[in-house]
Amino acid sequence: MRLPIAVTLLAVTLLAATAAAQTADYVVLAAFAASDPFDAPAQTLARHRQATLLRFDPQHLDPVRAALREAKPKNVALVLRPDQLDFPFARRFLQLATEIDDDPFVDFAFGYITGRTAADAEALVTAGVRRQPEAVERVASVAGGAERSQSSTMPHGLRRTGIPGLQLWSAGAERFPEQGRDREFLARNLGKIAGADAVTFIGHGMPNEVVGGPTPAELKDLKLTDAVVLNVACYTGVTERWFEEDYQHGLWRQRTVAAEDSFCLALLRTGVVGYTAYVCPRPAGPELDTDLAALLASGASLGEARRRDYDKTVLGYLGFGHERLVLAAIQDGDKLAPGRDAVHDIMLEGATGGVLFGDPAVVPFVPRPADELVAIEVETIGDGLRVDVEVPAAALFLQCNDPTARFDGQMAMKVHARVPLGDRHVRDVVVDSLQVGRARLPHRVLWAIEEDQGQRFVQLKVNFARSERLRGNLALTARVLTTADAAAGQRRGGQVLRPPPPPADVKVRAITDAMRERAAARRVSAAALQAAIDATAHGLGDADAPADAVPRLAGFGREGFQALCVLLEVGHTHGGSWRLFRETWQPGDERELLALASGDPLPNWAQWTAIEALGIADTPEVRNWVRDRLSAETDAGLWMSLANAAAHLGAREHAKAIGARVLEFREDWSGVEPYLLASLAELGGDDAIAALEAIAAHAEAKTWQQALQYLDRLAPEAAARARAARK
Repeated sequence: MRLPIAVTLLAVTLLAATAAAQTADYVVLAAFAASDPFDAPAQTLARHRQATLLRFDPQHLDPVRAALREAKPKNVALVLRPDQLDFPFARRFLQLATEIDDDPFVDFAFGYITGRTAADAEALVTAGVRRQPEAVERVASVAGGAERSQSSTMPHGLRRTGIPGLQLWSAGAERFPEQGRDREFLARNLGKIAGADAVTFIGHGMPNEVVGGPTPAELKDLKLTDAVVLNVACYTGVTERWFEEDYQHGLWRQRTVAAEDSFCLALLRTGVVGYTAYVCPRPAGPELDTDLAALLASGASLGEARRRDYDKTVLGYLGFGHERLVLAAIQDGDKLAPGRDAVHDIMLEGATGGVLFGDPAVVPFVPRPADELVAIEVETIGDGLRVDVEVPAAALFLQCNDPTARFDGQMAMKVHARVPLGDRHVRDVVVDSLQVGRARLPHRVLWAIEEDQGQRFVQLKVNFARSERLRGNLALTARVLTTADAAAGQRRGGQVLRPPPPPADVKVRAITDAMRERAAARRVSAAALQAAIDATAHGLGDADAPADAVPRLAGFGREGFQALCVLLEVGHTHGGSWRLFRETWQPGDERELLALASGDPLPNWAQWTAIEALGIADTPEVRNWVRDRLSAETDAGLWMSLANAAAHLGAREHAKAIGARVLEFREDWSGVEPYLLASLAELGGDDAIAALEAIAAHAEAKTWQQALQYLDRLAPEAAARARAARK
């Protein structure tokens, strides 16, 4: 139901009149008329927080922005029916929350109040009304999609102490293909998490489930009274309407989940005091652990923990050269942008979809400052402030993960600090040292000023390279160089990495200005360039591409090869583009691919194509390059491309290394494992067969069925042994 604009404006006028000091510590936004059943929880919350109640139309946020600029609240609660909250609205309100003052950061803590029924929403409010900070005594986690079901008791580690914890792993569809999960295990064990102060759900997700884990059916009788819950699984914050990326047709598709099937609405019925989840694909699981640490150790409110996660999202946009958040609208049928950058356009965009359900002002736990995992000390020195940060080794990959930035061509790590400035003004921020264990690390600095409730802060992020070789505690020392002269102060600084312009849709066969510029540099004619574009579209099954596109490209010979290199440079490639190089390669041309594969990252994962295409040139130089790079490469996608190149070369000496990499079962490499198995199958030989058999028989392997399929073709007797081992 859309409210009349007159009602909205009347509410805004009421807010301005009641904000006597032109500030409201707490504002409740109600997205319906007073006659709506959901108005009862809105009124309860407003009375408890002595808050101003503002009615608003979710489709028209300009009056809300104006009212909040005058009120300057510390906390805002949005009371919505479940049909009113979705990813597009969450993004629009997040952007609004950064527009109350001039700095780019979120200007107040906020949370959503909703439920399957108005009574459920009232229960969520009531849980917050009665909650006082408590000591954390027990935590729990539930993971879906495990290889096998099991439970364990292991302390949840903080800096100095561990909190008693229970971990449940539920086996998924690979062991229970009909049910999709181990329902018997969940029925026996899920109730054991009742009484936990904090609970995390882990795994892949959809609006109706943690994949391989609980669904609303399993949550029906679960009691999580007054618990704080955080959910890593994608889409588990969806209350009704959600948006899926239809990659086949390149469109956003609006979907709905029935109220009785919504995991979020079922979870809110368990009695929780707060729930944080995502209304879109979750950009990276480890990052949500920073919210948990802020709640358990720092004594943050529910809203402040979420707000500081939003701060890091803002810094992600600043790090790509944006002035602030500018989030595009999303609606059903909108086209997906072609050639999206994995970090800027997928991870960073997804980070805008995290939402808190609950009263943002609730402080659930008493602080434990000695247990903070990211320990930050600020000391006044002669020319400003010294900032020392320490992170224990065990927490490094959870607390310092940064899916919203890139370093050395891959997703980065980070140290984030919010440093109070008082009346100082910042000239610059410099990092004196950043090391993990004994290793000093290259880094990149980004900072910006935040004004918040009359106080000033510098938000600081230091990025460094992700590496599985990082061993030891992290230690950072930075200096904030300050001045008393406001005119000499800067609002932001550091190094930004602007994303490359997105390439055109690979099915679009028009020559772009970027292509034309690169073609001129390589002395490629328009005819040869057009032939390369047509052959690329033909490889995707474009019915409008000329049927003879590939042989026509081959007719250009070396110039056709150079034309394909032009397409690499602008990112106009797809997964099969490497095959086109085979049609045009002549001895010596591989040096062009070696230069592109060794250089700066190419847009749209084109560097993967450049590496894989080396597999068409069986020369000693190429074989040596692939060998050396395989031994040193740490990025999953690039290593996958190297394995593919080795397979195309028939370099069977790499089969053991490829098999060993799969058997490491690295968390961040699950997406490339199927391609590594395909490389083993293409290589063949005794080492590849042995690796596939080991993978097919291994209890932790999620790709065992694919490995068996390859073995059935390559070595049926090995497939039989693997099947026997799995029984």
